Formats: sequence, structure tokens, C-alpha cells
Amino acid sequence: MSETSLKPVIDKLENLFSKFNEKFYGGELQKAVITVSPDTTKGAYGWCTAWKAWSNQEPKKISDMKPEEIEAAKSEGFYEINICAEYLARPFEQICETLLHEMVHLYNLQVGVQDTSRSGTYHNKKYKEAAEQHGLTVEKDSKYGWTKTSLNDEAKAFVDGLQDKKFQLFRKPSFKMGGSSKTKQSTRKYVCPMCGCIIRATKEVHVICGDCNVEFEEAE
Repeated sequence: MSETSLKPVIDKLENLFSKFNEKFYGGELQKAVITVSPDTTKGAYGWCTAWKAWSNQEPKKISDMKPEEIEAAKSEGFYEINICAEYLARPFEQICETLLHEMVHLYNLQVGVQDTSRSGTYHNKKYKEAAEQHGLTVEKDSKYGWTKTSLNDEAKAFVDGLQDKKFQLFRKPSFKMGGSSKTKQSTRKYVCPMCGCIIRATKEVHVICGDCNVEFEEAE
């Protein structure tokens, strides 16, 4: 049986990132680590981490680090852009739009602009302004703000001119069995993205980890 790997998928996304970086940012965007993993956000096509989640340095335990080492660790490394695996079967143009959408977040992180609130779900006008300068058109969603993006005419023409517009590996949706008598949990789980500390709440909350000074993120 032939071996199967995600490497060609990652390679293609990294190649698209480089092309979009050169075309829409003049090559000035910092390199991000491109990943493909299942959707843990209940509907997002992708994400860009708000912290530098990857490093060339072997990480220490937070409890073993001095305060100045923690601050240095926050500024060292690479942001992550993830494309959710379940949605690779969408039209190629839409995957490109998702990648460009997340690259806008990366750009704003790089220049120090806060473009979201509500744990990263609400996109403000700062996001809209940056997106419209870098290949996207933006519409407002009543709940999530300026988050509905699509390729503008320039980006569409650029994507149309690309070669090899197909992905060869797709993650199937979860086939959950019905008939369970269990009721849905009423609590929400939040995880600190740096130290992994877990808290639970009965409603949506916005809590900062006292050890790492970053906001907890909702998890499955």
C-alpha cells in the first residue's frame, strides 16, 4: 500500500503563502509556521495564533522560567497559521481567501494593531482596513464584525494565473453515531495557549492567565 503524507499539502500552502507575501505585502511578512489540523473552533476555516506558538528553541516549563525569560520567550519564534483540515475540499479560490484572511491577522500582529476582540472572534474596522489593502473585500457580519472576506478582483486574477490548483488529500467529517442519551455539557473549557492550564466556565468568559499574561482560549 502506498504511503500517504500531509507534506504535499503543507508544501502547497507554504508556496501560496510565499506568493501572496510577495504579491500583496512586498515580501515583508514574517514567515509563519503553516499547519493543517482539525477544526477545534466549531466552524472556522482557519486561524492565526495571537502568540508566537512555534520556536527553534526547546521550550522550558513555565514553572522553571524567570519572569524575564518568559517575556523573552513571548517575543521569540513564529506565529502559526492553520488551515482547518475538514475544509480543504472547498474550491481552491476559497482556500486562498482563507489563507489571505489569516495573513491579514499576521500582518496586524507584526505592526502592533489590535484587529479583533471577544477571544479573536469579532473583527473590527482595523481588520477591515488592512484586509482591503491586501487582496480582500470585506463585508460585515452582525455577530462577528468585519469577518466576511473574499478575494478582490486583483487577487482573483492572481489566483486564476496559478498552476496546480488542487489538493490531493482531504480530511473526512466525523461520522458521529446517534442515539446517545447523554446531555450536552453546560460548561465551557478554556486552555492557556502557553502553559496549558485549564479552566471551566458556565458562560463565555475572557480571562488572562496570571502566569503567562495571555488570554485563555476556548477548547473542545
